[in-house]
Amino acid sequence: MNHFPVRPVVGPAHLWTLQAPREIQLDNGARLWLYDLPGQHVISAQVVIDAPLSCEPAPVEGCATIAVQASDEGSLPHPGPLLAEAVEDIGALFSGNARQSSTVCRMEVPVTQLKPALKLLAEIVTLPTFETTDIDRHRSLRLAEIEQMLARSSALAMLGFQKAIFDNSCRVGRPAGGRISTVSAIRRDDVAAFHDRWWRPGGATIILAGDLPADTAKLAENAFGSWAPGQEQPRHEITVKNPAAPVVWVIDRPGSVQADLRIGAFGPDRLHPQWAALQVASCAIGGSFGSRLNRVLREELGFTYGAGAGFRPLASHGSFVMQASCRTEVAVPAALAAVDLLTVADEPFTSDEVLDAKTFLLGIAPLRFQTAAAIADEASVLAGSGLESSWFNEQQAKISAVSASQASEAFIDTVRPEKLSLVLCGDAEQLIADFEAQGLSAEAVVIEG
Repeated sequence: MNHFPVRPVVGPAHLWTLQAPREIQLDNGARLWLYDLPGQHVISAQVVIDAPLSCEPAPVEGCATIAVQASDEGSLPHPGPLLAEAVEDIGALFSGNARQSSTVCRMEVPVTQLKPALKLLAEIVTLPTFETTDIDRHRSLRLAEIEQMLARSSALAMLGFQKAIFDNSCRVGRPAGGRISTVSAIRRDDVAAFHDRWWRPGGATIILAGDLPADTAKLAENAFGSWAPGQEQPRHEITVKNPAAPVVWVIDRPGSVQADLRIGAFGPDRLHPQWAALQVASCAIGGSFGSRLNRVLREELGFTYGAGAGFRPLASHGSFVMQASCRTEVAVPAALAAVDLLTVADEPFTSDEVLDAKTFLLGIAPLRFQTAAAIADEASVLAGSGLESSWFNEQQAKISAVSASQASEAFIDTVRPEKLSLVLCGDAEQLIADFEAQGLSAEAVVIEG
């Protein structure tokens, strides 16, 4: 029950800044970022390795993902299950993933167990055994995950969208965890070779966030100081757009009563001079519940339960994507309505829309970063993208200064209706007929896992 006689007034969002880390350069080339957060008694330790997916050999794409997944199955000092037992004994949790920009290994641990945790994390990163039986099991698990992914309409739509937007030569246009043909080819030596070649301290960032003991820097140096540098610089690809775009593609799911929709185009990365304005614009167009896309497609037209949009930056360039799920019979009208809404030149953002977007983006920051893990996650994104730790705070200040005209101009310059690709996954026979009824042609395509 609300006991307040008058509803509280919501004030403007305050500019919130992320604590700056203490930065230390290790002799082997790795950086150390220390975020001391008093009262956060579960420490998040992350190692961001300069090993992007573009370093994978094409015939065995997916080996970077399996390298992370199998890295904690055993180390030279703790072979087999002894490593898992050692991690469990100190109440720690390990996870990791291979990203387009980098590879990340994480460990969450109580502050009282930081010293042994860092030692174990260093073992996982530098001395994994990669037993053949473990690699075979993870390969089978990954193949099962691909089969499950290909059974989901939303996943197929996103795979189709990536293929439509990015040139076939770009790693980002293919599944991050590999395809059936490439994962099936992965063997133990492929995973070990990828690890030995690219999991090196040069360009790596070790991030520790939490209520850090006074000797944390020394503990990290002792754990990772013997990590030997490599001989090669990793290959970071320059993302290239699909020269055939824009396209209108339909991925067939015969008899489907629902269609998943993706609309978008090749886009900028975080270094774009208008990035702050684009963040505000994308929030206003599709980044919150009250955004234009959601308000019109959900509330006014009743086409979907929810529609959203936003920019997805990579280390080099990126994409803009709008997404929604609709009943098959309204999917094409929803797609065309979405394109109209993305034509911001016809209806620039209002000052109220931009104020709401800025209030959301600035106001949500303290909620986003309540835990050490959340702060470490943000830091790992910055480190993996080659950005300085101060980038987030600089961006917050720029967002607070964005005007309605700046947001409109940035979005109009970047998201051009004539360059938007449409990818739908659903009943191709009905969807293609609906496009034809609107005087548009669509191509049925097959997405291979």
